[in-house]
Amino acid sequence: MKKSIYLAAAAVAALFAGCASVQVADDSALNDQKIATEGKSIAHINGQNWGFYFLSYPIAAGSVNSVGMTSWFGEDSVNVPSVVKMVTAKAKEMGASRVVDLSSQRGGTMIPIPFPFLFYMNDVNVSGNAIK
Repeated sequence: MKKSIYLAAAAVAALFAGCASVQVADDSALNDQKIATEGKSIAHINGQNWGFYFLSYPIAAGSVNSVGMTSWFGEDSVNVPSVVKMVTAKAKEMGASRVVDLSSQRGGTMIPIPFPFLFYMNDVNVSGNAIK
């Protein structure tokens, strides 16, 4: 019986493994609105990353080096500097010369199963405007 419970817990953890993603609202989505006082508006870019941690050690986190993939037991990338790097890399890829109005938000939730204060789900959200 215990073996079944551990297997089910592992399956659920695999389903909810960490993920990094980047979404872009390009110039066509801006309805001819300027998102900066100077320069040409390229896009509004939003990057998100989240993952599961044991205390402060990553179990499964989104990989900012391979967006959309999960890094297991290694890459500690659920932090503001890593996601800023992901967002600015996307802006550079789109031909932007700078990113303005960067905004970030981070959070974490304690998972009380099987014991409180051991497992956490952390998340980071960064957005900015790409300008040329």
